[in-house]
Amino acid sequence: MNKPRNWSGRSQKVASPFLPVMLAGLFVIGVALACNLPAQSDKSGGAPAASPTALVVVLPTITPLPSPTPLPTGTPSPTETPSPTDTPVPSPTPIPPSPTVDVLALMKSANIVLYEDAIGTGLPRYVKTALDGMGLGYTDTVDRIGDFKEELTSGKTWDLIIVASEARGGVRGEFFDYIGENLDKGSAVIIELWYLDKIFDGRIKPILENCGIAFQKNWNNTNERAQFWLVPDSPVFHEPNDGVYLTRYLNYWLGDVGDLIKIAPGGDATLLAGVVSTTAETNGTLASCHNGRMLIQTFSSHDYRKEDIVPLWQNYITYVLKNRFESK
Repeated sequence: MNKPRNWSGRSQKVASPFLPVMLAGLFVIGVALACNLPAQSDKSGGAPAASPTALVVVLPTITPLPSPTPLPTGTPSPTETPSPTDTPVPSPTPIPPSPTVDVLALMKSANIVLYEDAIGTGLPRYVKTALDGMGLGYTDTVDRIGDFKEELTSGKTWDLIIVASEARGGVRGEFFDYIGENLDKGSAVIIELWYLDKIFDGRIKPILENCGIAFQKNWNNTNERAQFWLVPDSPVFHEPNDGVYLTRYLNYWLGDVGDLIKIAPGGDATLLAGVVSTTAETNGTLASCHNGRMLIQTFSSHDYRKEDIVPLWQNYITYVLKNRFESK
């Protein structure tokens, strides 16, 4: 026995909207055919029924459903409102660099006062020779101690004060008060003296303490007077004159030929030269301090050759004046 076909077993499809109409039409056709079936012959011998009339079935016109309105492919994105243009932050105005100091031009107009007492001994004036060779103007008090005092106390602004007190003389006591006052105002100072052992605990003491050096010992009656550069690359030994050395000496002075100094707390001193090459803290004879505005030399210039010592003094002068003007 055949099983009824399971219509639900077909692949599931969406029913057509025309299927009910078609079924209704078939039903009408079935009824019509039933009404017009031919009569069966009479078993009693009666006449057969008339032939059936041809049936024309007119199917109703199916009005097609309107096609669905296609959905829009996508909702257009709203027009993006442009963000306002950010106001640019102005760049900071660069700070102009500090003007370059024309040291050479300033040196030509520097106020310099010189005390150099070698003239009383008949010795050549090495410091005067150095200044003249550089073409610098200066107030020369020679060895006139009263004139020197008058210049230091005049109230004038000195760019450089030079004390070359080599000829067993004169600058002591109150003079270091005046020099210290000018140093505090910004003046550059170069001091050469051989008698620190006699005055180090006097009125020069504040200058030494502010510098950062102290008396170590007397340098007496020695035949070995070579100076060694403890800071070989310092401008003191190269500008404007390079290749300056004090390894040759003359032994002009006898007996007490100078003093040795050492580094002490309280300042910014650097020992630039000394009689022992292996130490930079003691046995010094040349020191720099006050940011290079001050040099103190504790040996005598005339114990060395003129062609060596004059260029060194020119380097001294350039060094302290440069630092003086740059500090301003």
